Amino acid sequence: MSRIEGTFVELALEIGLAETIAETLRDIDRAMADLPADAGGSRWLKRLQEQKTSLRNPTLRTTAALVVAMCVKDPTLTPRIRRAFADLVERHPELAWFYTQLPAASAEPLRRAG
Repeated sequence: MSRIEGTFVELALEIGLAETIAETLRDIDRAMADLPADAGGSRWLKRLQEQKTSLRNPTLRTTAALVVAMCVKDPTLTPRIRRAFADLVERHPELAWFYTQLPAASAEPLRRAG
């Protein structure tokens, strides 16, 4: 892993990547437990098992997708990862689509109208 990749992963961990992975794994386990036993359920079970395997050893692509999801959920995280993400994209242009999905940074998390 290069310094650029290492910096990106380190910052992703600092902003909550491990917690996001753990939460997603719990969601997958719940979804697997709720699947019906019919044939359609087995197709979904296979997909969920593949996702679970992917999360246990995430690629840069998976990590980039999770970072975007984290930043969408909490835009205040974006400034902490944007520079490292941009550097990563320079080295891995195939991840540019994920970078363009980063939300604009916000001073405070958005509140729901109600």
